[in-house]
Amino acid sequence: MRKTAFLAVAAAVGVGLYWFPPAVLQAVLHDYLCICLLAYVTLVLVVSFLLPGQEVERVDPSGKAVLITGCDSGFGWLLATRLDALGFVVFAGCLAPDREDALQLKKRASPRLHVLELNVTDDWHVQRALSYITEHLKEAELWAVVNNAGIGFVGEIEWCSVDQFQKILDVNVLGVVRVTKAFLPLLRHSRGRVINVASTAGRLTLPMYSAYSMSKRAVVAFSDALRQEMHKFDMTVITIEPSLYRTHIAMADPYIDANKKSWSKTPTDIREDYGEEYFDAALTKIRASLEKARPQVDEVIHQMELAVCTRNPRHRYVPNGMTYLRTEILRHLPTTWTDKVFSGMSPSIKPRLAVRQESVKASK
Repeated sequence: MRKTAFLAVAAAVGVGLYWFPPAVLQAVLHDYLCICLLAYVTLVLVVSFLLPGQEVERVDPSGKAVLITGCDSGFGWLLATRLDALGFVVFAGCLAPDREDALQLKKRASPRLHVLELNVTDDWHVQRALSYITEHLKEAELWAVVNNAGIGFVGEIEWCSVDQFQKILDVNVLGVVRVTKAFLPLLRHSRGRVINVASTAGRLTLPMYSAYSMSKRAVVAFSDALRQEMHKFDMTVITIEPSLYRTHIAMADPYIDANKKSWSKTPTDIREDYGEEYFDAALTKIRASLEKARPQVDEVIHQMELAVCTRNPRHRYVPNGMTYLRTEILRHLPTTWTDKVFSGMSPSIKPRLAVRQESVKASK
């Protein structure tokens, strides 16, 4: 049995058992619904991983062009070289095309690859990229747009400035919207695809990841709506949802520096409520969290490649099977449970105000 057929049958069985439970299960479902749901979902996911997947049929890259944003480094840089090697015409959007990484990308690739300046927060940049790509497509058609450009911030809400929230949303969300809307006319005519790099953070929100999670959750929502709206044009919309991988976005030092800068601008009364000890512990947690980034970056590139090259791709790719399984289990747990699981991301010491409040409470 194929995975899709198995999952369809499993979903039907699950709904049937919920609405029409056998007498022997009624009391158990009534008293332990959440546990039963978690056990059933876990069983279904485990079995689905053991079943053979559908044979992958690939598209012919001849005459097909792909635009990738955020090719200065990381996923974008690696995907651009991979697709170029496969025979696609690649338009690699870089924020700084004159820097070493972008120059190396151009040097290593074939003449089919174009490096162009593209700041996804700038309407003029996007329109200029559209004009350039339209002019240089020649006999090719625009097959896919990969919205990969993104930035991050890790830090608590009270010292993450509104400007930092705005910057992340402008790049990670409005950048995706801006680029997608500009290139949709070309994609509609080629019946191509939009591939948006979201994150498992778009499904699960951890302490100190509020701004980043907000942006990636918005990307998931945008992708879901776009997928439904573009179905009538036979277009495909796909999300790639990796966890944290060892790329430039997972380097700790820039986040530490950004937190120190934000902390210095945070009102004195707020800093007093937290205390320097708590802030220092938060920085330690941030560094420890980022040091856990997975080094197997090729897992992500492989699934990005599948999203571009597969004739009938999935709507959602989560690199690494265990990451997918863990994410799905956590998504179905009660909020009180996940809050306890994620509490380990916060500093173990308490803020200064919380200590004072406990002292007053104990003295009463």
